[in-house]
Amino acid sequence: CRFFHGAKEEIDESTVEETEDVFVDSVENHDDAPPPSSSSPTSSIIRASEFPCHNHLMKAISISQKRCLKLWNGDEEEPILKNPFFISMIKQAANQKGHGKHWTDANTKLYQTLYAWRRVSARREKVHSSEVCSLDFLVHVAYKLPIDRWAMRRHSYFLPMLLEDESLPYCEELVELVISSDVWQQREKRSGASGLKSVDVVFYSGEDAKKESNEEKRNGVWKLMIAGAVVGAILLTMTKVRRR
Repeated sequence: CRFFHGAKEEIDESTVEETEDVFVDSVENHDDAPPPSSSSPTSSIIRASEFPCHNHLMKAISISQKRCLKLWNGDEEEPILKNPFFISMIKQAANQKGHGKHWTDANTKLYQTLYAWRRVSARREKVHSSEVCSLDFLVHVAYKLPIDRWAMRRHSYFLPMLLEDESLPYCEELVELVISSDVWQQREKRSGASGLKSVDVVFYSGEDAKKESNEEKRNGVWKLMIAGAVVGAILLTMTKVRRR
């Protein structure tokens, strides 16, 4: 990658081919240099003049150069539809089994929208897209539809920096995309018709979690008091029996 550190921001295929020619010529100029010594008897030496005879080697160098240029140019992206988590959700939906059995085309549409948002956010911050958030996180958001940071932490407690920072607008933008999506509108209609939220597509806000926590504490206190009363009654009975 050091060889292409000075590459321009926008590079087309002709530029890549020219760079490849320069790279090969610069190597061939050292053809007369003595071969490096090797202590291993099984190692082989390929001279620069022999490079064109090795098609696989030249193809590997060409691919490496193009990938390096894309990396510096910021155009190297993960394949959106080949993400393992996304593929797993699609398969579970097709088989109507597992955690992702309720995944629909509307979820896929939201996932693609979130992917486009991630690329735009990365360009604004001048970082790689993976630094905004992972594709796994986008799949989670497209399925669970979280609308606050607390709900997003159901996927990972430690959120990406751009989403964690409250002074930045990215978390609010993400929530806005979720609320304006078709899958959100469909869930709201189902919730209004049945009065209940879907078990698989549900989020818990901070207030809900606090209420559940308080209820659990109250239930625990009542259970402790009942258990104490039962134990006290048993001890009192045993004491009376011994006195007789």
